Amino acid sequence: MLAVILYLVNLIRTLLVILIVFFLIRWIVKLLSPGSNSRQKDHSGSKEEGTTIHFNKKGEKIIDKDKGEYVDFEEID
Repeated sequence: MLAVILYLVNLIRTLLVILIVFFLIRWIVKLLSPGSNSRQKDHSGSKEEGTTIHFNKKGEKIIDKDKGEYVDFEEID
């Protein structure tokens, strides 16, 4: 019985060490990877200006006039 308990304790300890090492390596790779922080900052900081189109419950388009001009194109045969 004691051998089973010691086996389970060692198994849990080994799993915890593996998880800690995994997360430490992942964290170090994020720190050392070039440009990972700059990409996130560029993505969050830059907003493209343009026309925003919203749809109401009936499916009709609601266009913000302040943000730009909306042009609806149709294909002609």
